[in-house]
Amino acid sequence: MNEAMKDLIAIGTHVIIKKQNYSKVYKVTKNGNLMLGKHQKVHMNEIIGKPYWSTFEMIPNSERKTFDLRLAEKSEEIEETGSWFDLQDRLPSGPDNRFIIDDGTSQKLSKEQIIELQESGTSGKEIVGQLIENSKSFVEKTKYSQEKYIKKKQKKYFRYITVFKTSILGLHEIYFRQDHSKINNIRMDSLAQLLSYSDVQSDGLFVLYDSGSQGLPAAAMLNRIGANNTGTLINLHPGNQPQIAIVQAMNFPKEQAERLISVNVYSFLRLYYQGESSVLSECKLLNDYYINKNIISDESITVLNNTDIEKDDNNLETKSEINLLKRKNDELVNSSPIKKPKWLLETQMAINIIKESKARGLVIVAKEHPLNIINGLLPFLGFSRPFVIYHMYREPLQETYVALKQRQGVINLRLYSNFLRAYQVLPERTHPDILTNDTNGYILTGYLVE
Repeated sequence: MNEAMKDLIAIGTHVIIKKQNYSKVYKVTKNGNLMLGKHQKVHMNEIIGKPYWSTFEMIPNSERKTFDLRLAEKSEEIEETGSWFDLQDRLPSGPDNRFIIDDGTSQKLSKEQIIELQESGTSGKEIVGQLIENSKSFVEKTKYSQEKYIKKKQKKYFRYITVFKTSILGLHEIYFRQDHSKINNIRMDSLAQLLSYSDVQSDGLFVLYDSGSQGLPAAAMLNRIGANNTGTLINLHPGNQPQIAIVQAMNFPKEQAERLISVNVYSFLRLYYQGESSVLSECKLLNDYYINKNIISDESITVLNNTDIEKDDNNLETKSEINLLKRKNDELVNSSPIKKPKWLLETQMAINIIKESKARGLVIVAKEHPLNIINGLLPFLGFSRPFVIYHMYREPLQETYVALKQRQGVINLRLYSNFLRAYQVLPERTHPDILTNDTNGYILTGYLVE
């Protein structure tokens, strides 16, 4: 893919759709639709083949609350939305809002008239202008209340969306705003410290244990490693399937994505210490292999397992068929090779890589108690290399700190508590952000030495 094609929106990629302060992740499909909020449905086929960072105007469709997209040719159309505040500067304002009574009669335009303006294709700027002109109480509001009113109406009637490339910052903002517990309450400053303390670079091997963060740490580490180099990331997870939603949303090149190896942590440890036979002995690989190859059907396997031939003396034909199936099954078992599942091959690959060279950094993002995890994974870390443990609560890290402090070969242990406070900086109203989320977790760092 040449450089020009990389800047065009293609089917199958993930993008960030932004409408004012609202943003959402969207996977591009041929005839896909996007729900903005609960009611607005947007046909997204127009964005395919267009450059990233393009702005589109939402055109009302014949179906109610459904919109088509049209590429906005002039950026001035978007910038003109700021002229609403110029209108506010020209209108008078009141000293306070104590005499404003919300009796439902201050707006002259009825709900039906506003809907008719929307369906007729009137721009959001014109609709908000008419709402201001037909409001009895607007000139009585304070400047601050007028600004809040305009922003509220702007959010409701603004009809432009912009398509952005996905990034770690953009995806983190979306997931953290929607439900920060799904990414283990990791804030952006904590994620930056995880990358910094683990010394993630473009080469070498790095090991990550993540027990439920939608792939945010893996995506950030793989993004820091970069493309077209020798860096490798082994992503250990406790479940059957890794959580890599954010990794997939980053649209990494194939070469870069293949250097992320996701394996189950329990299978990894058992295969490393006990060998392949310990894993294969517990798997029903033979029946799965033959069923998938359509050599023996699963119904026939059920017959073989559940039918007692000796009790069926009256039906000689049934006995003959069952004996034939059993002989055929024995021949296939003795002659056909065993097909190893994909997860086993990936686990063997990860073990081979880690046997060749120890990890340059170890990151643990855990919802469970991290002590047994760090004890199990420290042997795979190289000497004089860092490890970082993130947990939502302080007490598990305190216990881990005490245990590691007594262990030989672990030095420079530090337990951090982060709190990054956002501030609203505006004329005559600068103060800490009231809606700041204080859920951030704790970080334990250290080094492994001989």
